[in-house]
Amino acid sequence: MANPKILITGVCGFAGRALSAELARNGYTVHGLDSASPGVQLPEGCSSFHRVDISRAFPQEGYFDFVFHLAAYNVTHVGDRSPEKYREVNVLGTEHVLSGVSSSHFVLLSTVKVYRNEGKPLAEDSPLEPQGEYEKSKLAAENLCRATLANGNLCVLRCVNIMGPGQAVKAVVPVLFDRAARGEPLEIFAPKESFLQFLSIRDLVSCCLEIVRKEGISGTFNAASPGRIRLDELAFAIRDICGSSSEVRFTGPQAEPFSEVLCENLGRALGWSPRMTIHEMLEDYYRACYPDGHPPKP
Repeated sequence: MANPKILITGVCGFAGRALSAELARNGYTVHGLDSASPGVQLPEGCSSFHRVDISRAFPQEGYFDFVFHLAAYNVTHVGDRSPEKYREVNVLGTEHVLSGVSSSHFVLLSTVKVYRNEGKPLAEDSPLEPQGEYEKSKLAAENLCRATLANGNLCVLRCVNIMGPGQAVKAVVPVLFDRAARGEPLEIFAPKESFLQFLSIRDLVSCCLEIVRKEGISGTFNAASPGRIRLDELAFAIRDICGSSSEVRFTGPQAEPFSEVLCENLGRALGWSPRMTIHEMLEDYYRACYPDGHPPKP
């Protein structure tokens, strides 16, 4: 496919910015769609930009060879957690993108939290039982895409926690780095025995780049790096990387069972596999975000 026309929704977000820059570095023309305010800096590599609130219907934006639908609403700490807000952006927003954009290949970024947590390895055919409003809305968005798009046009990527440079200081890794770099206590409101699985933002964008190079893939795929890390190990690793003496304190209920996410099907479909281990991701984040060893000025 010569010079495919590519659209990224949520292009001003964490994943959108990284994907836009990587696609442009590889010679692709990127078009962006986002609800960002007028003062927000446009992403690197984005050749055209449309400011659109996807929670409302918008005029037809044209035809694209690839649409990477990354725009979504999620709240980690403070914000509106109502089912209506999640439905407005993640479900109705997806419906509006599907009706407002025509494409040959549609890639939806979803979450592994749509699965039932039984403490067993999770493959794409594992039972589904989303618990929170965010993951319920993402499963609804998946089903809407399947009902709307023809066979062969849809790729759903169910991702674990995505980590890397450019991530806002509200997710667990950026928050812990920020506090450790400042020498502040690492107060973690979760049981230290909890296990986490991550995917580097660099690996996610390399996966998306490979999807374009392969001229699209069809199906539902887990996206995760192999391996896991316990929450207390994560906190102490970050503290050590920062050379910090921050106190680490944990509170929270008993840890839930850990279900390792399997990623073999995506590897077979693309001839791709994630390259970065968890500790390499942490070192990468620190080098990129703290080049002089100090936290950035507010």
